[in-house]
Amino acid sequence: ALMGAGFVMAWGLRSVTACWFWGVAIATRLLLLAMYPGDDIWRYLWEGLLQTQGLSPYDYPPNAETLIPLRTEWWSQINHPDVSAIYPPVAQFGFRLLAHLTPSVLLFKAAFTAADLGICWLLSRRFGYLATLLYAWNPLVIYSFAGGGHYDSWFLLPLVAAWLWFERPHSPADSPPPLHWLGSAVLIGISIAVKWMSLPILSFLAWQSLRRGKWLLTVGVLLAGALPLAISALPFCGLQSCPLIPTDSTFVNYGRSAELIPHLVAMVWEASRQENRFFGLPLAFLLVVLLLRTKRLEKFAEGYLIGLLMLSPIVHGWYFTWLIPFSVASRNLGVRLISLSAFIYFALPYRIALADTSWVLTSLERWGLWLPLIIGLLLTPFAQTFLRRGSVSPRLM
Repeated sequence: ALMGAGFVMAWGLRSVTACWFWGVAIATRLLLLAMYPGDDIWRYLWEGLLQTQGLSPYDYPPNAETLIPLRTEWWSQINHPDVSAIYPPVAQFGFRLLAHLTPSVLLFKAAFTAADLGICWLLSRRFGYLATLLYAWNPLVIYSFAGGGHYDSWFLLPLVAAWLWFERPHSPADSPPPLHWLGSAVLIGISIAVKWMSLPILSFLAWQSLRRGKWLLTVGVLLAGALPLAISALPFCGLQSCPLIPTDSTFVNYGRSAELIPHLVAMVWEASRQENRFFGLPLAFLLVVLLLRTKRLEKFAEGYLIGLLMLSPIVHGWYFTWLIPFSVASRNLGVRLISLSAFIYFALPYRIALADTSWVLTSLERWGLWLPLIIGLLLTPFAQTFLRRGSVSPRLM
């Protein structure tokens, strides 16, 4: 509540110095490094630890009998112990490197926070300190990486770098040089190899080059985007199989968490609860519409991620941090508001602590979480008039 109040008060600032910008951003993150983490971090530590023993986390779920001798004092806190690793290979290399130093919660959280501060730096270089407060002083961002210890900052950092590199101010808007296309594709590829969610964003670069008639560049973009994943997957894949995604997982296929559209669909079609993949079709339609209607990577990425979260059957509170870097440019009111309402999600783990394992939001909680985003999206064109003080006039990086 204290961080949220300060965040809202900061919307009225007319200027902010570098000292205040970085002082608050760093101090709040240092404070939350001491906070007890979310349960994802135990899986990060475990999967890193397995790799230091020469084992692949894609081959064994945490509860495999083979791994009993490796169990630690925190092993029982690993979530979904019957599911093997779902994080892509570059993320696994990061976990391995940190675990090789020491499988420490503080070390892992510090690594996620470093990437988070890197995003602050990139955004402030382009848009200035005042506009970047939306990310740097955002309580959801500060909680998610420094406090909760979620690794999503690792995939956001190369994604934001790809966006800002591709749309550099001094480049002609209709024809970025080939180096920008390929460099951005590699950065998006790294982001994909950290978290799968960035994959559709590569299609934007490919389509934009294709519609300009640059066939060779399109091929180059696709190859450059695939390269990080292909190289990093080699140690985990063989000629017969490449088990990077546990497709037989009941969590992946049927899991639900704080969802919006899937919940509404299930109210009239109960059978939809049995197949999460149904929602891939409207997402694919949304991607086609965005490809045809958007000309800027920022607009495509923000539209795709908003649609993804609304259509996804599985939503966790920290997922909304994916939107926040792009809202620094768009001044999206909905993202500002859900940066506060997303904390309603944590009623779910709170009830788990009270032995209520239902993992279902009440109607009041669900609408309290989602309505601020929906209303903010509708009001954004009007709200931008009042947010012009946070102008996002670009700077050279």
